[in-house]
Amino acid sequence: MAVYTDWGWLDHQLCQRLPAPMFSSTSSLLAVLALPHLLYAFVWLAPGVWRRTFRKQSVPVFAWLGATGKVMQFGTVFLWAWASQPTGVCLRRPLAAWQLVLGGVMVGYGQALNIGTYRAIGFTGVYYGSRLGRSVPWVNLWPFSDIHHPQYLGSTLSIWGMLVLLSDALPLPEAVFTAVFWTGLYCASGLIEQYF
Repeated sequence: MAVYTDWGWLDHQLCQRLPAPMFSSTSSLLAVLALPHLLYAFVWLAPGVWRRTFRKQSVPVFAWLGATGKVMQFGTVFLWAWASQPTGVCLRRPLAAWQLVLGGVMVGYGQALNIGTYRAIGFTGVYYGSRLGRSVPWVNLWPFSDIHHPQYLGSTLSIWGMLVLLSDALPLPEAVFTAVFWTGLYCASGLIEQYF
């Protein structure tokens, strides 16, 4: 079973290189991917500085910057993929059934872990409320009952699942390197939270 759609004009635009060479730099992409993780490390390791700076708005400001970082990350990945190859981000052949199943399961379970994390510890827990002077109860419910860092694992599974789904539309060696680098950033964030 193969799945392919024709989106007409949009398909034509996406199947050409984005004429913006500034977005094709892999080193710039990696820097943008690292920015939110540098913010996470700073807030985790220096919560007093963050709290003194933002006071009662510590958690909302951190959450807003974290969400902005995610938009920047995914937007930059998309623009990088579009600008780095002559065929843009066009699927060059239909998706195979195994890609749909494997990629769909990875993204689906990854997002279930992300949603489960928000449901278990809430907005304040996700955005380091316990480090920023807020009361966040200890939780042993799913997904924390099974996994140490469910949100980071969920994000990583989603990244790799999207790579499986879009492998034919990406510059593959660079995309795999990028996914490995991004996974390493989540591992580093998890290690900082666990040991510091």
